[in-house]
Amino acid sequence: MSAKRLAFFTPVPPAQTGIATYVANLLPLLPEQWEIEIFTEGTVEGPLVGRPVHQINAWEERNAAAPFNLNVYQVGNNAQHLSTLSLVTRHPGLLVLHDAVLHPARAAAFLANDDIAAYRQVLRSGVPEVADAVADVVAAGLGGPSLYWNFPLSEDLVKASRHTVVHGEMLSRWLAAQVPGATIGNIPLWLPVPECDAARVEEWRTELGAGDDVPLLGTFGHLGTEHRVDLILETLGDLVAEFPFRLAIVGTVDPGLGLEATVEGGPLADCTTFTGRVGEEDFGALLRAVDLGLNLRYPTARAASGPLMQLLSVGTPALIHDLVHQRDIPEPAVLRVPTGSRKEEKAALRAVLVDWLASEELRLRAAAAAKRWGAAHVTPEALRAGYEVAVEQALAAVPVA
Repeated sequence: MSAKRLAFFTPVPPAQTGIATYVANLLPLLPEQWEIEIFTEGTVEGPLVGRPVHQINAWEERNAAAPFNLNVYQVGNNAQHLSTLSLVTRHPGLLVLHDAVLHPARAAAFLANDDIAAYRQVLRSGVPEVADAVADVVAAGLGGPSLYWNFPLSEDLVKASRHTVVHGEMLSRWLAAQVPGATIGNIPLWLPVPECDAARVEEWRTELGAGDDVPLLGTFGHLGTEHRVDLILETLGDLVAEFPFRLAIVGTVDPGLGLEATVEGGPLADCTTFTGRVGEEDFGALLRAVDLGLNLRYPTARAASGPLMQLLSVGTPALIHDLVHQRDIPEPAVLRVPTGSRKEEKAALRAVLVDWLASEELRLRAAAAAKRWGAAHVTPEALRAGYEVAVEQALAAVPVA
């Protein structure tokens, strides 16, 4: 790759956001010829992976002294990313959307600034036919997640950008349908899985009570309402008398969900373990130890799931919601549950789990499919190649607007 001077706008560690971790893992993969400088709203604690880090307001001076070939904006549905959005529209570049739906964070920012007029204008850029009605509802104090998830509120940024990429082929197609004429591409999502000794994997399986005839299910991450763990527990509670299994809940859990109290004294008390947050080696071991990952996520901000990609990268199949932007992952590498009412979701979840728990043959096929797909699609090489293509396309393109 030819030498290029790139400005990355992104949160960086120690910021508590997934994008900060993502960028720290991404930088070592990118071509050495690329001269990258990082601009952030957060704390500057020195270079990141050998790349200089500056406050955002230093960009104009740095650019005037030695112009950048391209600005690369890492943006997600988090207030820590919103300070760069004015630059996205004023200085078009490569927009990397980690969430295709930015409505919750952006609406909250507009409301905090008491700027319904600006909110209305952004809505008109994406959904002109309903913009005023939506803005009126939000201005009246009646907005909220059930409304926000239905409208991306990222269309203006996509239109202004030279090129936009998301993590997922089907997600790129979905976003292209929302913003006709924009150039939108796909970069595979890869996150490292900590290495661990094979013996540690078996230690976890033994500790959790799993075995050849007792499969281990697991959830991973910072678990909130959208992960539907309460629904998983309710459904598994109905199945525990029929099938032997163990369940590991790995990571932090929103205390407001009361999941531990739900399990305590119930039918799952003897087969469920809350590990809490674990160290890197144990996290990697647990991803490999489980026979099926439970990765439900709805409502959705149309984002790729890091834990899902990590599970697949180590050959562990997963159960997910049937979401349009994840339909490029084949079955049975993933098992799908349609969205719907709680009663409908529970019935579908039960049916899928019964099939998987009852059939050793299905469990083996799912594991083999996950291993094949993960090895082909969830790799650092694929992530690097995706950025190489995206940067070239951004340099050759012009914005829609």
